[in-house]
Amino acid sequence: MCVSQWGATSGVPAQIPQCAGCNQHILDKFILKVLDRHWHSSCLKCADCQMQLAERCFSRAGSVYCKEDFFKRFGTKCTACQQGIPPTQVVRKAQDFVYHLHCFACIICSRQLATGDEFYLMEDGRLVCKEDYETAKQNEEQIL
Repeated sequence: MCVSQWGATSGVPAQIPQCAGCNQHILDKFILKVLDRHWHSSCLKCADCQMQLAERCFSRAGSVYCKEDFFKRFGTKCTACQQGIPPTQVVRKAQDFVYHLHCFACIICSRQLATGDEFYLMEDGRLVCKEDYETAKQNEEQIL
């Protein structure tokens, strides 16, 4: 993000830039320049949460985002809920699958699985605790 002052240099009048957010001329002392467009500091906002972006922003396809929303939208997705996972969030992994802590749970009893718990990982990334898997397997054997 660039912050610059506008004004005339060497006697040539400067063109007053227009804000990409509100389309008004920017008469403020400082101008933000993001994605080769000029912004009032109050108009540069995250496309998802509308939070004002004062220090850092992320962009994709012409839209500007705060860090959290950028990674929710474009970062790693949780296998269970398909929501984005911010890079600062603690996760659980099983093989190549990544989960929010609260999503790392058995699909049958909904018990959250902890480090050291035994579980079965289905091909589609769903998790089944050992107890429920063995119960289901026993029930299946009794039917046959």
